[in-house]
Amino acid sequence: MRIVKSTRNIVFWIVLLLVVAATLYPFLVMISGSLKTDFEMNNYPLRLIVRDPVVIHYEALFTVIPFLRQFFNSMFVAFASASLAIFISALVAFGFSRYEFRAKKLLFLLILGTMLIPGPVLLVPQFQMYLAMGLFGTYVPLILPAGINAFGIFLIRQVMSQIPYELYESAMMDGCSDVRSFFTIAIPLSKAGLGIVGILAFMGSWNDFFTPLLYLQGEETFTLPLGLVRLQNFYAISYGASLAGAFVSCIPIILLLTIVGQKYFVSGFMAGAIKG
Repeated sequence: MRIVKSTRNIVFWIVLLLVVAATLYPFLVMISGSLKTDFEMNNYPLRLIVRDPVVIHYEALFTVIPFLRQFFNSMFVAFASASLAIFISALVAFGFSRYEFRAKKLLFLLILGTMLIPGPVLLVPQFQMYLAMGLFGTYVPLILPAGINAFGIFLIRQVMSQIPYELYESAMMDGCSDVRSFFTIAIPLSKAGLGIVGILAFMGSWNDFFTPLLYLQGEETFTLPLGLVRLQNFYAISYGASLAGAFVSCIPIILLLTIVGQKYFVSGFMAGAIKG
């Protein structure tokens, strides 16, 4: 039995190391490629060791495009989208978990059903709507859809459903209104769900390329994913510059997942799995 257990452990660690290596290898290729010359990148694209490191590709980020402006544009849109997703999802989830009303289950199923609607189906009506409202060329079409987050409503509702009803009754006896109960009881006790919804909304907005391409005009208004495309043109292709931009754009996501993600991801998903 001991030999079998040891063999299982060895196999487990080998598989784990292979998965980690397969996950990290493209990231390491991106970092090494951002430090290679164009000649070395074209001839040895997958080699991790850089023979002649250069930083010209990182310099190109600040000379070819308004990198800092586009970086902060992306940061603004991502934070606004995450904040809106958290607030609206928490407000709707509080209503579903706190109150009883007719057709409650049917309405909740209809909200979940919106997750089955393909995004491209809504592109034309959304574009016409924002164009008619005079919002074309602004950040509103990038931020506003984040407020309609069916998965966020579902997850936060699962977390809020675990809050004992006696807490709300005690608050009511002390003269606490529903609005105050929402901010002082429901929100603090649902940090796990709120955190994971915010992280997913931030990541989705930060990595979004097609929506800014559809609505934004002018390099000063571009978000980072759209701006990085300008590093290439039809006559000159420098993979190193694109890899440098991709690496820098990954840093906020890595910091977010390292600082906040580990705290909320497991607890948030477990909270959604415990209560049906």
